Amino acid sequence: MIFQIMDEPNPIKDLLYKTLDSIPNNIKRISDDSKSLIKEIFTNSNIDSLEGDKTENYEKFAESLMHYLLTNALIPSQRKIAPAETELDVVIPDIRTMRTSSRDVIILVFPKTDNKKSIENRLEKINIVQPNKENIWLIQKSSFDLPYKTYEIVGNGSFANILDDIKNFMIGKTQSKFKIFKV
Repeated sequence: MIFQIMDEPNPIKDLLYKTLDSIPNNIKRISDDSKSLIKEIFTNSNIDSLEGDKTENYEKFAESLMHYLLTNALIPSQRKIAPAETELDVVIPDIRTMRTSSRDVIILVFPKTDNKKSIENRLEKINIVQPNKENIWLIQKSSFDLPYKTYEIVGNGSFANILDDIKNFMIGKTQSKFKIFKV
């Protein structure tokens, strides 16, 4: 018997790629003007049209977009890993670097909930893995004013600055010897 592996429908991913297809030169703009590109993607995406929890949709969309941006900007990262049974959404540059030099690693957290207590509990667990609290960056639809660097998707729209902030953070940090380009 032959098994066929099929992708399950993913409305977030479908919406992201539909939006990206509608924006000319989006890959070139990642390096040149990521802030305006991110704003344009969110403006054109119509995330509110998706069924389900709005907070979860916005934060899943932002996480998918972040993977796309990191890949195309050639910024090393790992996603969906669980050291010490703590789920990490995105680790920049990688878990190996975190074990040797946690000050050189950013953890991006996409809570996908508006339950403040749940978010606080998750951040406490992540803080065990990444003791440098300033290197845990929270990406939320709207901020809860938690004591972490927070990027808002809606509201002040600070999420548009995240790629530039990552690039600035990575300057002079310990990185994989296999990094090809410096952005």
